[in-house]
Amino acid sequence: MNIPVPQINALFAPRQPVEFIPPIDTQRKKKKSKKDMDGVGDFVQYLETGSEYDEIMKKWKEIEQRPERRERIKVERKTMCDETLAEKAAAWDPSSYVFETDAYKTLFIGRLNFMTDEHKIKREMEQYGPVKNVSLVYDTQTQKPRGYGFVEFEHERDMKTSYKHADGRKIDGRRVLVDVERGRTVKDWKPRRLGVGLGSSRKDRAKQTKAEKQEKKRSEALKARAAARAAREAAEKAALPPPAMPPPGGGRRDDDRGGSRRDDRGAGGGGGVSRDYRGGDRGGDYRGGDRGGDRGGDRRDNRDDRGGGRY
Repeated sequence: MNIPVPQINALFAPRQPVEFIPPIDTQRKKKKSKKDMDGVGDFVQYLETGSEYDEIMKKWKEIEQRPERRERIKVERKTMCDETLAEKAAAWDPSSYVFETDAYKTLFIGRLNFMTDEHKIKREMEQYGPVKNVSLVYDTQTQKPRGYGFVEFEHERDMKTSYKHADGRKIDGRRVLVDVERGRTVKDWKPRRLGVGLGSSRKDRAKQTKAEKQEKKRSEALKARAAARAAREAAEKAALPPPAMPPPGGGRRDDDRGGSRRDDRGAGGGGGVSRDYRGGDRGGDYRGGDRGGDRGGDRRDNRDDRGGGRY
């Protein structure tokens, strides 16, 4: 294949040079030189004197720390709450309300399940007597039950019976609280929402800090360990055998026993008494005489009777 030379040279010709683009300046600009620093002599005239300083410090208020601020807010809120409750308690007058029920036949029932309705309460309370009316208290804004209500019976004796036996009864999984209607039966009675009532949560009780709770737990644990240790030591002491009591007369018993043994051995010629006893009774009389003499003689006689024997 014949290719002209100019075309071949065109294949090896260099490309056009790349256009030069200046780089982006990413370095920070050089900081300007600092100004010459002057002294504080020019500002001395603005400083306050002794009398002016005392006047300023009289108006100075210390900076309030966070715990102090929390304590101040807590005290302010408690004071405001007490004032509000005092105003409501002074304006509260139960005699101004008009009730159609009899106070001595009406029973208060609280701590109800929020899903419990009047029919369920009536069915539960009819076990103590005929119920005339059941009314639950609802929130005026949300129209949701507040968890308490009133039950009116036909007879006063039925109300007293339910007051004695219905307290703590389970209704829809919750134990209810039963009490008489004290608003119209007890003089100068104030409800719980005014800070009185019978609730224990309204009493002034000092709250324990975290450190006090930990210290209380630690002391209880130490007391429990000490009690367990004392019980274990008492059990071990009861399991031990009683100590051996010394015999009466002190060491005379040992001396007498030892002396008698020595006398017996000496009288027998180095233990002759004991050997005569053992040899005479067991070896001489019993073993030698009884077993060797009597039994041996019997065997020989039997053999002679049976076949003449060897003897």
